[in-house]
Amino acid sequence: MDEQTAVLNFSDFILRYGVQSHYLKGGFAFRELSPSTWSGFPESFARLHSILFVCEGSLNIRLNGRPYVMPRNGFSDVIDLVPLEITEMSDDLRAIHLLFTENFLEDLIKNQPPFPHSYMQTMNESPVWVIPESERSDYLDRLMTIGSVMRDTTHRFQPEMLRSAFWMFLLEVADTYLQRTETCSDERNPDRMRFLFLRFMHLLSKYVCENHSVGFYASQLYITPQYLNRIVRRVSGHTTSDIINRMLTGEILKLLDNKEMPIQEIADRLRFSDQATMSKFFKRQKGLSPTAYRLKGSYSH
Repeated sequence: MDEQTAVLNFSDFILRYGVQSHYLKGGFAFRELSPSTWSGFPESFARLHSILFVCEGSLNIRLNGRPYVMPRNGFSDVIDLVPLEITEMSDDLRAIHLLFTENFLEDLIKNQPPFPHSYMQTMNESPVWVIPESERSDYLDRLMTIGSVMRDTTHRFQPEMLRSAFWMFLLEVADTYLQRTETCSDERNPDRMRFLFLRFMHLLSKYVCENHSVGFYASQLYITPQYLNRIVRRVSGHTTSDIINRMLTGEILKLLDNKEMPIQEIADRLRFSDQATMSKFFKRQKGLSPTAYRLKGSYSH
């Protein structure tokens, strides 16, 4: 390591950059990294977690001594056991650097980590991601919210608001990871998608009278609602909601054919909140109300 490289723990970082960053003594710091806020000398961080996101320009880092270049939209989540060095940056670099201690992270996630166990292994093997442009604004919004909370030092509940904002950002990262994992799984095993689609259709035929939400069927399959929708669209050409609505409409039609069954009872049996909600749903699907459908059927006979 270069003799001029600064090796910083949390206290050292605050002493050096406290004026240029925002921090809580509980073990969390936020800084906007650019040539104007950097000493110009390489930095190494000891016993500190780091999250880096490159908004513009490029950033050169070393992880475990290996060099990486982080381009625009580059993201890295570095655990405290991995030596991180910031070695160089472009003249137009604008990046966000979150630093936090292990104690801060453990207190936040406790027994509810948002990531599967495979996440850290993946980050160790591929420590720099490039976030898709379509997700860029989500990341920036979450990070800017953290920055806004950190700047508001007079707020009585700043620590609680920070934990909430940081937790939301971690969920954003976890969602990106799960989508990447699921996409890779699709490419390796397309038959799995067909199998999951068939399982979805089986569950739908079994539970459609009781459950109308995409989230319910995704949870039964142990996948995310976004992934279920991608499977259904790829296999059938329709969205998950489209298929649920079609099958639910079919159930309403079958029950409406029983003229003795009151419409309110149909709404109750199919777990609508009330008759009016079911009527609005049915009219969107068929273009007429349940009552009008029954009258039309009577006239046709």
